[in-house]
Amino acid sequence: MLMSAAYSATAIGASAVLIWSGLAKIRAPSPLAGTLSELGIPLESARAIAVFVPLCEIATVAFLVAGAPSYIVAFLLTVLGVSFAAAAFLSKLTGKAVRCACFGASERNLGWPQLLALPLWLFSAWAVLHIPRTSLNERLVALVCTILILAGLQARRVLLQAASARSDRRAFVGG
Repeated sequence: MLMSAAYSATAIGASAVLIWSGLAKIRAPSPLAGTLSELGIPLESARAIAVFVPLCEIATVAFLVAGAPSYIVAFLLTVLGVSFAAAAFLSKLTGKAVRCACFGASERNLGWPQLLALPLWLFSAWAVLHIPRTSLNERLVALVCTILILAGLQARRVLLQAASARSDRRAFVGG
C-alpha cells in the first residue's frame, strides 16, 4: 500500500512538471526553438521539435490519465528525461552557455539541473510500471488535484509579484 502510494505520488509529480513545462512551451515555443538552435540543430528542425516536445509532454500525461499501457507512458518519460539530459550534456560538452527552456524562457543555462534530474525521470518511468490499475475516475481526480496544485503555485507567484510591485509603487510614491 505504501509503495503504491509512493509510485502514484511520483507519477503525479512527473505529471505536474510535464503539464507546467508543456503548457509553457506551447504558449511560447520560441525559447525552446532558440535553445535547440544554439545546440546546433538547424532552425527549421528546431522549430518543428519545439512544437513536438511540448505535445509529447502533454501526451504523456494524457496517456497516463487515459489508462494507456504503462510501458507507453514509461517509454515517453524515459525519452523526455534522456532528451533533456542530452541537451544539458551537449551544452556542457561544447562549453556553450545555452539558455534553459524547460519551463519557457529562462535566465538559467542548461547544465547540472537537467543532468541530475535524469535519475528522477527514470525513476518516474519505473514507478509508472508499478502503479496498480486504477479507475478512470481515480485518474481524473488525480489530474484535477494536480492541476489545482499547479494553479495554486502559479497564483502564489503572481500574488507575490503583485505584492512586490505594490510595495515598490508605495516606496516610489512616498519617496
